[in-house]
Amino acid sequence: MKTKKSKTNLFICLFACFPGFTQMAGGQVMDSVLTLDDCIGMSYANNFKLKQLSMETEKEKLRFKEMKSTGLPQISASVSVEDYFDIPVTMVSGDIFGQPGATLPIQLGTKFNSGAGIQFGQMLYNASYFTSLKLFKKSCEISELNYLKGKEEMAYNVSKIYSFIQLSELQLALLDSNIVAFANVLIYSEQHFLNGFISNSDLSRVKVAINNLEAEKENMMTMFDQQVNMLKYLAGIEPNQPVKLTDLTDAREITPVLIDSALSSHIDILLLDRQREQAELNLKLIRSGNVPSVTAYAGYSYQAQREAFDLFSDADIWYRTSFAGIKLTIPICEGGKDRHRAKLARTEVDQGVIAREDLKSELYMNFLNTSAKLNSGRLIESKMKDNMILTENIFKVINEQYGQGLKSLTDVLNAQAECNTSRISWLQALLQVKLSELELVKINGGFLNK
Repeated sequence: MKTKKSKTNLFICLFACFPGFTQMAGGQVMDSVLTLDDCIGMSYANNFKLKQLSMETEKEKLRFKEMKSTGLPQISASVSVEDYFDIPVTMVSGDIFGQPGATLPIQLGTKFNSGAGIQFGQMLYNASYFTSLKLFKKSCEISELNYLKGKEEMAYNVSKIYSFIQLSELQLALLDSNIVAFANVLIYSEQHFLNGFISNSDLSRVKVAINNLEAEKENMMTMFDQQVNMLKYLAGIEPNQPVKLTDLTDAREITPVLIDSALSSHIDILLLDRQREQAELNLKLIRSGNVPSVTAYAGYSYQAQREAFDLFSDADIWYRTSFAGIKLTIPICEGGKDRHRAKLARTEVDQGVIAREDLKSELYMNFLNTSAKLNSGRLIESKMKDNMILTENIFKVINEQYGQGLKSLTDVLNAQAECNTSRISWLQALLQVKLSELELVKINGGFLNK
């Protein structure tokens, strides 16, 4: 009996990795059948974490558009009115006023000055701008890949909890059958007690066994409710909405084959590729800082100067100014800063190449290990299922013989313990098979096709 209880607790711990949020009422009728693909699709549409990742992608696209707009024509207009309380003083040569050798201060200008104009600027060539544009676009690609990675993780987690719920339903069904079988044992035991074949303590042992099974079922039902609530949370289903899942036997079997031997389409590999490309563009951006840039500009304005505030009384006194030009900017010296930044960027590029090879080797190792674990798990699961069927038959026969007075109560309790242990062992083996299958799907990028 101790072995049975410890294995049952171990099985319960495997399911407890997903805490619940709100509990469903026991015995609630679930009338909406949801397939695994349904749940994954609902999580894509409703999950708040995925919505946040989607918004991050939109933010990156807006940053790219903002950066792109800096290379478009820049036009601005200005209007000014100035009242000089003190007119500026300028020093001029005294020769103008018949005072050779002297420097005289004079006030130049008028009390009121106004101006209105329009300025135009257009970048003709700037290597840093075009490289920055590519860098921002690469950031958009990385953000989109992060969103896809979030979808993959969501599909993986939904699939796990979906499998846990299916296995919990199996566990509950097995517990129900066990309780029914022991109810028959209790009927036989009460009859044997009345006939004096067993003692009162033996009858109590049967009742204790039934109480333990009912307590185990209650614990399992609570955990089942928690798992259903977690699935509802991930899929964005209303807490009070009843749901029903497909049977575990409806799940398709996964073949342990690596679809993409180069792993070039794996989401983590794609992320490292984009990050390496981003580092290469960053290196190019640093180097482009030493490339000359060309800018065109133009301006057109009017200006008026008056001693009295009558700026708009006579349009003939407004003076026009217009100009156009091209500016060439040539970087000459930055103290070696860019050289060190370029070395750092080059190191990041090399680091990205090494990280990609390391991840590729790790993924391939995980595929080999998971495939081996899956094949071994399926073999173990098959044997555990055979053991479960055998122990169930043994328990059924001994239970019938006990009712006929041919077996003792100890034989019944031992057979029940072996039956319960074999059931738990089978469910544990089945759980490991399902987890291995999900891991293989993730390695092959199968969740992104959901």
